[in-house]
Amino acid sequence: MDKRGAKRLAVRGQVSGRMVLVESLEVEDISMTGIRFRSMRRVGMNSRHRIRIERGDVSIVLKGNIVRSTFKGLQQREAKSMPVYEVGMHFESMSDKEKQTLEKLISILDNE
Repeated sequence: MDKRGAKRLAVRGQVSGRMVLVESLEVEDISMTGIRFRSMRRVGMNSRHRIRIERGDVSIVLKGNIVRSTFKGLQQREAKSMPVYEVGMHFESMSDKEKQTLEKLISILDNE
């Protein structure tokens, strides 16, 4: 049984995301309370970060706390094996404007 308070929306490939010091960030899913993404760099548990989420002309920067960072395996990239991590971030302290922008982004994605 899913105990989440907000509906998760799978968005693989439909949304881009960026964080300082994190390369190759691939957004897996998003909700009004958090985001899950894959990264080739380990992100520390309970660390706070900002993430920029973009889709077309909708862009938002949100603050969050890393609640999960799990090693998922290795991926070949440029003749090297690179680690892949699945990271869960819980959004924190969103302003009303940030909430409205995130709702707009989720609505656009949900209607495609």
